Amino acid sequence: MNAEIRAVLADDKTLAYGRCMTFTEYCHCQADRGQLLQMRYAETRLAPAQQIALVEYGETLSVVALVTDDDPDTTAVLPIIARLLAVSRRVQLRILADDDVRPLATLLPDVDVTAALEEWDLPQFFIFDEDWELQAQWGPRPAQAERNLLEWLSRYPEYETLAEDENAVAQARYAALTTTLIHEMRLWYNSSLSAACQREFCDLLATLLAPDEATEGEN
Repeated sequence: MNAEIRAVLADDKTLAYGRCMTFTEYCHCQADRGQLLQMRYAETRLAPAQQIALVEYGETLSVVALVTDDDPDTTAVLPIIARLLAVSRRVQLRILADDDVRPLATLLPDVDVTAALEEWDLPQFFIFDEDWELQAQWGPRPAQAERNLLEWLSRYPEYETLAEDENAVAQARYAALTTTLIHEMRLWYNSSLSAACQREFCDLLATLLAPDEATEGEN
């Protein structure tokens, strides 16, 4: 591939990334959950170690968060990652809803994104380097959150079945349980899972540093 073709492809990917939303723009698009997302952002307290790591982070990265609107994990996790990355001068975050994945398809030309949506548990965070090469993918939640979620699902075993039931009564019950889960997740993350989320994401970013930069960060 010659330099001219590489430059054209890079321009396409830059434009695709630019079509994704900032966190503020995404909140403004969410009529029902926008205020809650902003509240979650405001109440997120950064752990000192993770804040320092992001302030001093040496690589330039572009992150795309692929999310489902009104999803409990989106409401819980997205504001934490947005708050974390906001302190970095080198790592940018943009958000893409799963109802139009064309920008992500441009960024991942070798992936059938539409088919992959059937497999991905959202939100998923895609981390690209300066040349728009995918360096890492993370989501939908920190590993420490799995036990909380499994325990909640054991109390409401009908939840996942209701999601596929188009009956009006079933959908009303599903919506009520979703609201319950969102508020319980808020308690989980405000107690300990926010720190776990920050730590896990920062640990992933640390693996992407050049060896000399990683050594400097440990000193």
